[in-house]
Amino acid sequence: MKIPSTRVVVPNLFTLGATFCGISALWLAFEAKSADDFYLATTLIPLACFLDGLDGRVARMLNGETKFGMELDSLSDAITFGVAPGFLLYAWALKPYELGGLFVAFAFAAAAMVRLARFNVQAEDPARGNRYFTGLPAPMGGMGIAALIAFQIEVFDRGEALDHERPYLAAYAVLLAVLMVSEVPFRTFKDVRMTGRVKAMIGATLAAVVAVGLWQGFMISLSLVHTVYLVTGLGAALFGRRVAEDGVGIVAFDTEDDDEGV
Repeated sequence: MKIPSTRVVVPNLFTLGATFCGISALWLAFEAKSADDFYLATTLIPLACFLDGLDGRVARMLNGETKFGMELDSLSDAITFGVAPGFLLYAWALKPYELGGLFVAFAFAAAAMVRLARFNVQAEDPARGNRYFTGLPAPMGGMGIAALIAFQIEVFDRGEALDHERPYLAAYAVLLAVLMVSEVPFRTFKDVRMTGRVKAMIGATLAAVVAVGLWQGFMISLSLVHTVYLVTGLGAALFGRRVAEDGVGIVAFDTEDDDEGV
């Protein structure tokens, strides 16, 4: 039996680490006895986002990018950012709705799967640009659910969702699902050049995130980051100046760096 090389195995270990976070979040949601259990489950989703972001970077550093790794990453994302957040929301807020709540959780997971499948197909098109995602990325969708639950626990000291809040939580999950399968463009930031101004902005943003995290908890700071990303993407879609992205029919928007590639 041929043993895969280290440069191929190591990136996939990060992917499987993200999967473990998703499975652990599922288990915690299923076994939850208190709000602390739910909160711990929510923290595993951003941890999975971190690991998911590393696997591709590590693969490029080690020259270990493979078709197998891309497929494994998509399967992992479907579980970690689709099934796990959907079930987490069901356990936290939608269980009283029984089949209705289960359908909302399914719709969210299904949207994440469709989003990932579309991404894989589009990634094979060499004519596509890399400045925008088509639709909300699945990790950001999963983060949205985790941040919503963590916000309720941390800020409002909820032990569980209140009855009058459940319809709004379900509606938010449906909104995230729709955004994932939509063609609304969200920035990838892969085209950002690390100029002095950009470094200063990144430093200021990180400082603000850390400050809010120390003050209110890191899940609250991450929820703010998620909200800003969501609002700026929707704002650009609604009010931005439309142009064609590399001739493939996706809505994109002019920026001052349009002529600068990476």
